[in-house]
Amino acid sequence: MRITAFLLAVLVVLAPRAMGQALPDLGSSGDVTLSPQLERRIGESIMREIRFREPGYVDDPEITDYLATLGARLTQSSAGVRYEFEFFAIRDHTINAFALPGGFIGVHTGLITAAEAESELASVLGHEIGHVTQRHIARMLGQQQQMQLPVLAALAAAILLGRSRPDLASGAAAAASAGAVQTQLSFSRDYEREADRIGFQSLEAAGFDVHAMGTFFEKMQRGMRLADDGSLPGYLRTHPITTERIADAQNRAARLPYKQHPDSQEFQLVRSKLRAEQGDARDAVQYFQSAVRERRYASESAARYGLTVAYLRAKRAKEAEAELARVRAAGGSGPMIETLA
Repeated sequence: MRITAFLLAVLVVLAPRAMGQALPDLGSSGDVTLSPQLERRIGESIMREIRFREPGYVDDPEITDYLATLGARLTQSSAGVRYEFEFFAIRDHTINAFALPGGFIGVHTGLITAAEAESELASVLGHEIGHVTQRHIARMLGQQQQMQLPVLAALAAAILLGRSRPDLASGAAAAASAGAVQTQLSFSRDYEREADRIGFQSLEAAGFDVHAMGTFFEKMQRGMRLADDGSLPGYLRTHPITTERIADAQNRAARLPYKQHPDSQEFQLVRSKLRAEQGDARDAVQYFQSAVRERRYASESAARYGLTVAYLRAKRAKEAEAELARVRAAGGSGPMIETLA
C-alpha cells in the first residue's frame, strides 16, 4: 500500500497550489503541451515526497555522488541536453530504473548490484536520459486531457514510481485520473526504441563499451524467461526486452570498433557497499569472506572493502580495522576508503 499512500501525499501537497487555476489545455494526444517548467514543478513535488516519505530513499552522499558523476558523463556527452538532471538511488532489490518529469532519474540498488560492468549501468542511465531529453514523459502525460497539476503529479507518480508493483500503480492511477491508464503504465514501443537510440549515442560519446547495452538486454531477457510468476522485475514489466531491441543494440555496436572501458574504482566500491548493506549482517560477512577466499571478484580491494563494511555492520570492529589495512594493501585508495577508515 506504500504507492497508494505516496500518491495521496502528493495530492495533499499539491492540491492547494492548483486551487483557482484554470484547467490546462493539453491539446491533442500527439502534442507536447506540458512546458518544461511545469514538468520540473511536477518532478520537484514528487521528489520532495520521495525524500521525506519514501523509506527506501538512499540518503548516502557517496552513492549519490557516484550516480551524479556517472550521469554527468552521459549528459555532458549528449548533444542538445538542456535539463538539470538529478540522479538518486532507491533501496530496492528489483532491477529497475525510472525517469521522473523534469530530469530526475532514480536507480534501484538492485540494478547497481546486478550490473557486472560499469558500462552496463551506464547503458540503463543513458536509456532513461533519452526518455527525458525526448520529453516522452510530457508526451505521455499530454495524452490525458484537461487535468489539473495535482492529478498530473499523481498520475506521473503512479506510472513512473509504481513499477515494482504495477497492480497498485494501476489502481492508484485510475483513482487519480478516472481515465484509462493501463496502456500508459509502459512507455510505447516507439518511445523505447528512441530511448535506446539516444542512450546508445550517449554511451558511445562518453567512451563506454557500447556492447554493454546488448549484453545487458540479453541478461534481462533471460531473467524474463525464468520469471513465470508475479516476481518479474519491474524494469522488465515497463521496459519489455524484445529480440528486436537486442538485435538493434548489437547491430549498432557491431558497426563500431571495440573500445574497452575499465570500470572505475568507485563503481566497484559502491556495488560492494550496497551488497554489504543488504540483508543480515552475518550473511553479508559470510558472502564477502567466501568471495575473498575463493577470489570471486573483479576487484580485490572492492571485495575487501565490502567485507570491512560487513564487519562493521556485525559490530566486529577489530576485524574491520584489520581488513581495511588489507584493502589499502590491495591498492584501494580514495575518499570512500578514507571515509570508511
